Amino acid sequence: MIEQDMRDRRGIPVLKFLEQETRSAGLLLPGRPLALHAMLTSAGSELHTGTDYDWHGLKRGSAEFCLFQYTLAGRGQLSWEGQRFTVLPGQAMLLWFPHDNRYWIASGDRWRHFYLCLSGQEVLRAWRTVVGRSGPLLDLERGSPVIAAAAEACARVVRGEVRDPFTASALAYAVAMALLAETVGGEADPRPRHPGIAAAKTLARTRFGSDLGVADLAHAAGMSRHHFARAFAQAEGVAPSAFLADLRMREAARLLRSSDLTVAAVGARCGFADPAYFCRAFRRLVGVSPGEFRSSGMF
Repeated sequence: MIEQDMRDRRGIPVLKFLEQETRSAGLLLPGRPLALHAMLTSAGSELHTGTDYDWHGLKRGSAEFCLFQYTLAGRGQLSWEGQRFTVLPGQAMLLWFPHDNRYWIASGDRWRHFYLCLSGQEVLRAWRTVVGRSGPLLDLERGSPVIAAAAEACARVVRGEVRDPFTASALAYAVAMALLAETVGGEADPRPRHPGIAAAKTLARTRFGSDLGVADLAHAAGMSRHHFARAFAQAEGVAPSAFLADLRMREAARLLRSSDLTVAAVGARCGFADPAYFCRAFRRLVGVSPGEFRSSGMF
């Protein structure tokens, strides 16, 4: 348990450290950016007492990222997709951005918490899976594996101990997997799944090489685009656009390894009419260009 095992240089347990500190830190890691699927970007322990603490999930830019925020004392307010919650001690708030959410402090309240900002495909998948099952608030004991992983990651970032992207990725991945283990474990999903989701996945797998888009998948599912995107993410743990991109990149990787097609021809077969856009998208998701992927022999 973290209260027993994780201690700072003064011998203080990590949660005690986070309760006593009011510090935040962002990770500006050296070296070439890596397309890692789980990454810590910032962390901190904060105490807020004023109504100026007010964040809107649709007003934080277009970059996708997730938030883990655990209340140590006091309380906050959360609006999530039109639902209102009071966030109490012992509760972890799980949000992603951009998204329809807002969290703030009511007049006269105070809110002490520690937080992690994370990014990457696996983090987003975990967040959407967990929230789809349990909602945006989780009740977590202070000694739970989730709090152990999250508090360790936060403390190490705040103390300046995370200096490379691999450590940052390992810590983020540990938090994501702890959350999945806490809420999903090895049990099958008991929720009924809309039959349209299966139809959309079949269409994506058979026609990803065309100019297929999310609107086409929604039509195949018999839903509005907004309803489909939400239902798909809750059922599959990933947005339909990311599911489609993953199919295309897997096929592109197979063709780059096993055929003599030009990079432009591979892109065209995988639904990318513009070779330059294909190269950018491939590098963003895989971490190297299609040419580097083919010539390196390491994949």
